[in-house]
Amino acid sequence: MKMKKALRGLMTGLLGVSMLFGALGSVSAAPAAKDIQGHWAQNQLQDWLNKGYLQGYADGTVKPNKPITRGEYVALVNRLFGFTETASIAFKDLKSSNWAYSEVAKAVKAGYIGGYENNTFRSSSPLTRQEAAVITAKLLSLNTSNTSLTFKDSAQIASWAKGAVAAAAAKNIINGYPDGTFGPKRPLTRAEAVGIIGNSAANKPSGSGNPATPTPTPSATPTPTPTPTSTTGGGSGGGGGGGGTTAPSVSNVTYGHVGSVTADVYLTPSVTGAVYYVVAPYSSTTAVPSTLQIRNGLTSTGTAGVNYGKVAATGNTTVAFSVYGLQANTQYAAYIALSDSVGSWSAVSTLRLTTAPSGATAITELSPGSMGTVTADVYVSYGHTGGASAPVRYVVLPANATDPSAAQVAAGQNSSGVLLTSPWTGNITPAPAPGVRQTLTLSGLTANTAYKVYIVTGSGSSLSPVEILRIHTK
Repeated sequence: MKMKKALRGLMTGLLGVSMLFGALGSVSAAPAAKDIQGHWAQNQLQDWLNKGYLQGYADGTVKPNKPITRGEYVALVNRLFGFTETASIAFKDLKSSNWAYSEVAKAVKAGYIGGYENNTFRSSSPLTRQEAAVITAKLLSLNTSNTSLTFKDSAQIASWAKGAVAAAAAKNIINGYPDGTFGPKRPLTRAEAVGIIGNSAANKPSGSGNPATPTPTPSATPTPTPTPTSTTGGGSGGGGGGGGTTAPSVSNVTYGHVGSVTADVYLTPSVTGAVYYVVAPYSSTTAVPSTLQIRNGLTSTGTAGVNYGKVAATGNTTVAFSVYGLQANTQYAAYIALSDSVGSWSAVSTLRLTTAPSGATAITELSPGSMGTVTADVYVSYGHTGGASAPVRYVVLPANATDPSAAQVAAGQNSSGVLLTSPWTGNITPAPAPGVRQTLTLSGLTANTAYKVYIVTGSGSSLSPVEILRIHTK
């Protein structure tokens, strides 16, 4: 049974390989891909399709703006540079049964790429633009002593990549973007990869590998599923040689109110799409997860985040969301990435925050339950089993409302001090016992509308930190 599963997995991988990069043989004109008409790299993409270096997907697309992974990139480099010799490799995340194993072994033997400090290669992680610059410099034996750069975002380029970026840009192998930036941590797209590798092959020094034409054997690559980007190790080389697409980005990433177990996060996306996030306890030794991991709610170690989710985003419009499931007086990192409508990904943004200390009767859980069109369930607990009892008060306001203080929530008021009435405020009844989860059912809501729910415990001068939860009715 295990052997059958292994063979089935292998065949699935090989099918994906044949769809992404064609088996090489005779050169003939390939049908024009649906999604490259008018693209800045249209001519070169079509040329590669015609020559069999690159093959489109079954639906007739090439997905030129899709990020390319580290494994895919080295497979293309090996093909164009004719690298066939392999080195002995033992990356802990790359088994010999993986399609990329032999391609990585060729790349390591050729000396243009290595692994990470923890002995991983991350073949399925997208390549960043500054990583592509480093590969280019090694492939072409460029002089990287000059680290002077004129890109607007030069300060964002990692020290280990500055010389390579300067050298590759000086030869016009890798270009910046029209706005004067390089985008070092952006994911390299398939179109940019074709441009950079093509330019690199044209500048190949004599004696480096075989002639810059593809070898007559298929080059294995992963199945054509969307692959987000990682910021670990930096980005890839700019503009794809001859043009560049503007990758999604997020800005103004910050937090608003931070309680003991919840926090409000704000950001501005550059394009319309979806914002993905995952939250985990912060550690200076923990790597940033890839966007694939973030999309799947995972940390860099492959474990589930404390909290994760997806929020619809409109370009240049503030996005806000709640993170919950946190612990009091703890430092966390929220890892955030934006995907646009064609599957391109931003670099990963990291937001660090520290939750508030808690008292004996502070809220210990505030999380969403089932959502209806005019009702919503919210789960609440406070204190600890056997501990002191305390009243639990709530206020419900529109999502764009200014946050009230703890005293105002306890008094059933909004931030202007206006006294609210049911169903917009009240005490949780029956009075919940400490340490026991209680379901708060909110009613009188409006369909397809966003709200903020505020919760405090205690009374008088002994109030817990305010906890905030964003909800959205159906």
